[in-house]
Amino acid sequence: MDPQLVVIGGGPAGSTVAAHVSGLDTVMVEEHAAVGSPVQCTGLVHPRVVNLASASETVLNTITGFKLFFPGGRMLDVGSDEPKALVIDRRRFDELLSERAVEHGAKLLTGHRFQGFERTPDGLRVRLDGPDGPRYLGTPLLVGADGYRSGVGRGAGLGPCREMVRGIQAELDVRLEDQEKVEVHIGSNVAPGFFAWVLPCGDRTRVGLGVSSGHGAPSQYLSALLKRRGLDGARRIALNAGIIPIGPPKRTVADNIILVGDAAAHVKPLSGGGLLLGMRSARDAAQTAMDAVANGDLSERFLSSYEDAWRADVGKEIERGMLIRKVFVGMTDKKLDEAGRMLDRDDVREILATGDIDYPSKLAAPLLRKVPSLIKFSPTVIGQLLRR
Repeated sequence: MDPQLVVIGGGPAGSTVAAHVSGLDTVMVEEHAAVGSPVQCTGLVHPRVVNLASASETVLNTITGFKLFFPGGRMLDVGSDEPKALVIDRRRFDELLSERAVEHGAKLLTGHRFQGFERTPDGLRVRLDGPDGPRYLGTPLLVGADGYRSGVGRGAGLGPCREMVRGIQAELDVRLEDQEKVEVHIGSNVAPGFFAWVLPCGDRTRVGLGVSSGHGAPSQYLSALLKRRGLDGARRIALNAGIIPIGPPKRTVADNIILVGDAAAHVKPLSGGGLLLGMRSARDAAQTAMDAVANGDLSERFLSSYEDAWRADVGKEIERGMLIRKVFVGMTDKKLDEAGRMLDRDDVREILATGDIDYPSKLAAPLLRKVPSLIKFSPTVIGQLLRR
């Protein structure tokens, strides 16, 4: 018997949809042999993400602040007395969510790659390629949780995202002395158009960065960063690379189709993190999926209730993040250093210490009240940000 729902992608967004579609016969398809591999995430999240997923067992370390390094060498040290972020074992996090989906009734197919779909009188005919060759599934509803190059999205004519950042990360067999603060490095010679990070994870350390299109290979910037930090001699346990989609497409639904997670670019434009936004919008997708199947209406018009829901839930923060990113990308190293001088004050550090990595735009107004001259870096865009 054909399933009522097929979810392509066994990551957190796909697993969240599959776990929350109560009563629907669901098949979740993962192209890799096991969920959670390869790891393509820094694994730094706000505690609310761990709470949302009930995944405390995946926590490796607690972060209470950050050290922000500017191009000219200035370092802004910001700390807090409370946890600001958690470092998680991302592989185990993904495994845990997929296990929950299976516990709630979803069937998991690993080692099967999505090859496309065709429309039928009853909905869709989905083609997969697996260990035993082609396999076909009929379904009225298909959820694409298949990442930034979503085959589901391309097949439905949805997308693409507005921008792509290329990321790379090495996990090293070395323990940093400071286990409570993440290092953030910015500048055109470090990570043009994005930032680099050095993240303490107990006896291991994750070092990575993102690079905007047109600035060369991320690997060359990573090698330079490792050398600059004196970590180039550390044993490398793992090296992973991937794409960070920035800016959702105009539409994330079509007839019989819903996109979630990275496939819908539900990612914070400033940090590239997508777990919270992806999981929250996936819950919206699950509700819409249940309503659509119950009503027998899989039209784009009916499914647009999902689009309305995620835009109301996380869309404003994404758009505010896009505006801040526009300001950041437009700043030269000289301007970044000038901003660093303006921010290097105790009263400003107190404001920065209240920041929330899931809602960074909330710092814009208090920072501009404290340092009004920051507006000079992009008066028009910053004005738009404050009006939102």
